[in-house]
Amino acid sequence: MTDHDRDESPGDVPLGDDREPAYDDDPVARFFSEHRAAVRPEPAGDLDWARISRASRRRRPGSFLLGAVVAAAVAVIAGFGVWTVQGPKSGSPINAAAQTSLPAKAADRSGPQAPSAVPGRFVTWSLSSGGGKTVYNLGAGDCGGAMCPTLLRTQNNGSGWVTLHTFDEGLGGAQVRPGSGRINAADQLRDVRFVTPEIGYVFGGDLWVTRDSGRTFTRMDHPGRTILDVEAQQGNLLVVTGDKCDSGTCTGSIRVTRMDTAATAVPETASAVADVQIPISSAQLVVNGGVVYVSLVAAADKSNLAPLRLKDGTLEQLSAAQACSGTTLQALTPALANDRHLFALCEPVSGKSSTAYTLVKSTDDGVTWSPASRGAVRLPTGARVTLASTDDAHVTAAAGLASDDSAGTGIGPGTLTVSTDGGRTFAAKDGRLAIPDTGIDWIASPGRKQYYAISLSGSSYWWSKDYGQTWQAIDPIG
Repeated sequence: MTDHDRDESPGDVPLGDDREPAYDDDPVARFFSEHRAAVRPEPAGDLDWARISRASRRRRPGSFLLGAVVAAAVAVIAGFGVWTVQGPKSGSPINAAAQTSLPAKAADRSGPQAPSAVPGRFVTWSLSSGGGKTVYNLGAGDCGGAMCPTLLRTQNNGSGWVTLHTFDEGLGGAQVRPGSGRINAADQLRDVRFVTPEIGYVFGGDLWVTRDSGRTFTRMDHPGRTILDVEAQQGNLLVVTGDKCDSGTCTGSIRVTRMDTAATAVPETASAVADVQIPISSAQLVVNGGVVYVSLVAAADKSNLAPLRLKDGTLEQLSAAQACSGTTLQALTPALANDRHLFALCEPVSGKSSTAYTLVKSTDDGVTWSPASRGAVRLPTGARVTLASTDDAHVTAAAGLASDDSAGTGIGPGTLTVSTDGGRTFAAKDGRLAIPDTGIDWIASPGRKQYYAISLSGSSYWWSKDYGQTWQAIDPIG
């Protein structure tokens, strides 16, 4: 019997022990896995895609992707890669590109802070595994009456937490709430990603790095005005930036960069650049093994645009036209235990209180799709929809506010629904969980039998260790 299979109490939550399939083809990541126990860290318009270039290569003429996109009803999920902990690779072309990084505009630093107690007021925003029993939690913490971006850490699977680092209140806080947008002001912080037990990134519109497990942070310069998303992939870091972002929307160029974690700034030479002709309110990364996807949401009506796949230096739109009756894919997520396998939703049919979706599945990195079920997924109408999957048989769907304009009204029951038969049938699980009326803002799986969910409404997050059959709240405040 493995650690993942034994029964555990809430104080033994195995937050950092599971990992995604990207580990399986990364020898350095396997090294970290084997030796973690010894580590002691303290309807929309068109998109005109152009200027797509391969990392570390000169741009080739004629590398364009142009296509009309079909809008769907609800917004897309956050990427699942917050859980990945991987060692940096060496000897790759990305390393060479990183050496030509843009110089930092300023030596912006946040100096060392001694660990302290968890604030009496705290709201969980984002989680990331630090390896072994270590988990990092970025949220809003009380800092003398104001709410400041605050990084917590547990080194015993969630039974005890400490405050590692408190950022200046001007770097984020009030704007992060249920239904809030995914594009933040250029200097804000909102999410956390750790790539190794020591190296981690805090970002929102800006990007800060720590190389000592959260004791100190340094701001990183980056091409593009605003950081849109960050994920880990096989020991490297993926970054999406936008050039023209304001008031929660971006126009102009979007840049996807794969970089070495040793870089002191985000390199411009390792980027693929696309010109967006329609304003977007979200550009989020989804990573499945060696393949990278970007999910886009239109700013005007929060409808989904066709997801993009970044492969061999090119961006291509994903379509499941036949399986989805011509509607757009949304809520893209990988089946973690099955390489190349993806789930997504499409073809929404809205009623007064709930919307039914077609669940589709791909086993070839999104090249072809087939229906898993039609109408089995039912979630509140008008909600932002999220999918998460542990494997081909187990998939969970959740709903949260689509915008903060409706924060006072709530979205009703049925915000969390679970399938154990490959998506053919779903059962609602939120009835007795005291999930806020605003629903689930983010849901993901760290692997094996587990799911995690965040509401942005308080300090607690929800955890399941049995494929979503039962859930419990984990509260860092205690």
